[in-house]
Amino acid sequence: MRRRDALLLCTPEYAGALPGALKNLLEWTVGDGGTYDKPIAWINASGPAAPTGGADAHDSLRKVLGYVHADIVEDAVARIPVTREAVGPDGTVTDTALRDKIAETVRTLLR
Repeated sequence: MRRRDALLLCTPEYAGALPGALKNLLEWTVGDGGTYDKPIAWINASGPAAPTGGADAHDSLRKVLGYVHADIVEDAVARIPVTREAVGPDGTVTDTALRDKIAETVRTLLR
């Protein structure tokens, strides 16, 4: 991660928190400083019917990113609900309005 200018995450919520594999990946960056002062943001692409909209996962993510000294770019943290109908058979978001929102989030992070 050290060689990257910024990091944009999108994660589901499992059992009210981050998936364990993502948390473990981020924990490995504590020792190597790969996220220290790195601009990081996340989007929430859960479906509109998700009970918490991923809020618990993102609370966990915020906590872990604090431990790894990431620079959270608050203006690039976005909730962008994506329905199954908005995703094509190849996994690509086909809805242009959603794609535009995701692109704006990326531009905000890179600024």
